[in-house]
Amino acid sequence: MNITRSLKARVGGAVTLLSAISALSNSMTAEALSFLPTRLILDDNHRAVQLQLINDSDRAQRYVIEWQSMQMDRSGNVAFVEQSQMTTPPSSDHIISGPRQAIVPPGGRQVVRFLSKIPPDAPDGEYRSHILITEPPALGSEISPEANGDITINIDTVIRTTLPVILRKGNLQADLDPLEWWLETSKKTEPELGLLLQRSGNRSVNVLATIEWLPFEGKPEILVEEQFAFYTDIEQKIIRHQLPDLETEQLSAGRIRYNLEQLDREGAPVKTVFEETLSTSELAPEPPTDL
Repeated sequence: MNITRSLKARVGGAVTLLSAISALSNSMTAEALSFLPTRLILDDNHRAVQLQLINDSDRAQRYVIEWQSMQMDRSGNVAFVEQSQMTTPPSSDHIISGPRQAIVPPGGRQVVRFLSKIPPDAPDGEYRSHILITEPPALGSEISPEANGDITINIDTVIRTTLPVILRKGNLQADLDPLEWWLETSKKTEPELGLLLQRSGNRSVNVLATIEWLPFEGKPEILVEEQFAFYTDIEQKIIRHQLPDLETEQLSAGRIRYNLEQLDREGAPVKTVFEETLSTSELAPEPPTDL
């Protein structure tokens, strides 16, 4: 007897893999496509962009793409919502895309094209939707029952990935400013640096945060390099960074330098948003109570 179960999950973010283990004597790992780029940006100078779906496995992989609405909250979480709940207008209303489903051969690639059709009289601003890429179980992944009659349970994994698709019209600008800083050391395995960021302007920003430890004696050490997005859904965002390789006892022996750089559509730094050197003794020990 062969019992097959389907394990389904909704996954947000760039690329997330889910692995499934079949019970008893057999095991299998879900294969997944990879994507380039992991965010798509169309504007007045780039009215057409491409998404590459790459299959590095030895099995053909089918995919299906559909549009979804997702909204960011103050803590940076991005969740599925109804389109009517979105505070940022959808880009899907002004974009033609395809092919929306296909089979990518083993070791092959599939190009999905996105073309802006936004009318000239549409309001200037930023529009955003997300694509949900669903990968059903890989073709040819079935496992046959054992010859001795043992029960074989196959767990088929459905992999889902979301990517943002941003459409910008007009000359858009954005700035980020830190409003509050804090450094938590209690109930943590390692110190956590937090800040409250304020966004001004009419577009989203993708940034790279680099945190350095500056000991009073010794050489500077990079503790964190982390990218994050700040969407137009919110004007303030709470940022938290774990500080690995830094003991609480060390905090009085140096300072922290925080550098925030804006990234371009290709993910390369284009300018410094701000840089601050922080004295650990002057930072609040916990976030403000109203956060």
